[in-house]
Amino acid sequence: MTGLRTGCLVIFLAVCSGMDFRFRRLPFWFLLAGVLVGTALELLEHGTGPALFWNPFPGALFFLIALAAPKQLGTGDGWMLMAAGALAGWAESLFLLEGGLLLLFPAAFFWAVVRKKREQELPFAPFLLAACLCGLAVS
Repeated sequence: MTGLRTGCLVIFLAVCSGMDFRFRRLPFWFLLAGVLVGTALELLEHGTGPALFWNPFPGALFFLIALAAPKQLGTGDGWMLMAAGALAGWAESLFLLEGGLLLLFPAAFFWAVVRKKREQELPFAPFLLAACLCGLAVS
């Protein structure tokens, strides 16, 4: 992943984290812009190819799962993962999803068991940002 793509991904996830934490909503226009920027960068660097389809694919699957479980997952999270995949690639978007879920679990456990706030909705974007920053620190 190039430095431009990495910078775009971190900025995109940071803005998503702020909006998700504060408003619990991610504007569709911003998520679509992330997908389009990632697609444009892929076209500029590699031209047309299967990566245009495969890079956002994990996010698209997450989006379909969110449609099937509307009270449990947000469709905006699927679009955010599609944009992350378009910006970083399909393997990195899977890493972000896995890392975000691994970081989310202890926080959800804390809110549900310790604080007894079972109805509390936790934003997912900050955990994706943390997974991205952890991945950058390790590499």
